[in-house]
Amino acid sequence: MNNIYRYLGITAVFTLILALTSCISISDCEVQSKDAEKVSVQSNTSMYTKIFGNKQCSPKKIVMRVPVNFKIEKKEQDSLSQQQYQPQITTLVTFSSEYKTFHVRRIDEYKKGEFYSSKKDTCLAWKWSGNNNQQTLTLSMERNLQIRDPGIKSVIFLVVLPVEIKEAATTVILKRYAWDRYGAIHKFNLKNEYPILKNTLRQNEQQRTKVSEAFVDGQKVSAEITTELKKIVNEGGVHLDQSFASLGYTDDTQKYIPNQESPSCEIPDDLKKS
Repeated sequence: MNNIYRYLGITAVFTLILALTSCISISDCEVQSKDAEKVSVQSNTSMYTKIFGNKQCSPKKIVMRVPVNFKIEKKEQDSLSQQQYQPQITTLVTFSSEYKTFHVRRIDEYKKGEFYSSKKDTCLAWKWSGNNNQQTLTLSMERNLQIRDPGIKSVIFLVVLPVEIKEAATTVILKRYAWDRYGAIHKFNLKNEYPILKNTLRQNEQQRTKVSEAFVDGQKVSAEITTELKKIVNEGGVHLDQSFASLGYTDDTQKYIPNQESPSCEIPDDLKKS
C-alpha cells in the first residue's frame, strides 16, 4: 500500500513540474518581421508559425481588429455601405486547447438557412510593432467586411487564438469594425453554451495531421453544429470567450473605411503606413 501512495505522490510531482514548465516556457516572441503582412487563410491551416515563429510565445499586447455587420438598416440617403449588398457578419473568438495553434474559419449561411464551410478564403493581415520588451501584435480581419455575395445571408468567423495568449495573460485590445451597426459583445463559455462546437474544434486541434471532416471547404455543416450556429447568428455581434475578462481587455468601435476592391486580400492602408 505504501508503494502505491509513493507512486501516486511521484506522479503528482511530475505532473506539477510539467504544468509549471509549460507555463514558464511561454516567453516573448522573436518577431519574424516588422513589416505588415497578409495571408488568405484556408479553413484547416494554422497560421501560428507564420506569425509567432517556432516557439511557444506571446507578445505583451494584442490588438484584434474583427469584422461585425449587424442587420444594416436602410437610410434615406444611402451611403457606400448600402450601395452594395453585404451579409450579416458575426465573429466568435475563443482559445485553442493545444500549443502553437491558431485557426481562422469561415462559415457561410445561404438564403435557405443552410450553413457551409466556406470555399472562400479569409483575409488576415498582421503587423508587429514596439521593442522586444513591449511588443504589440495587430491582427486585422476587417477587410472581410467587403463580402458582396447576394446569395450569402450571413457569415460567421471562428477565430481560435493560441492558448499561449491566455496563459501569458496578454493584454488584448478588441476593435470592432462595421459598415453601420456594431452589434453587442456576448460573453460565452464554450463548454456550456456550444459543447458540440467545442468538441469539434478540440478534436481538430488534436489531430494535426488530419483534415477535420467538420471543416471541409464547400461541404454542408452537420445538423448538430448548425443548431449552435443559428444561436450565434441570431444574436449577431461579437462572441467573446469569457476568459478574456481575466486579460483586462478593452473594447473600441471603428467605422470601416473601404480598401481597394482588388485583390480580395489586402493589408489595410493604416497598417502599411504605420
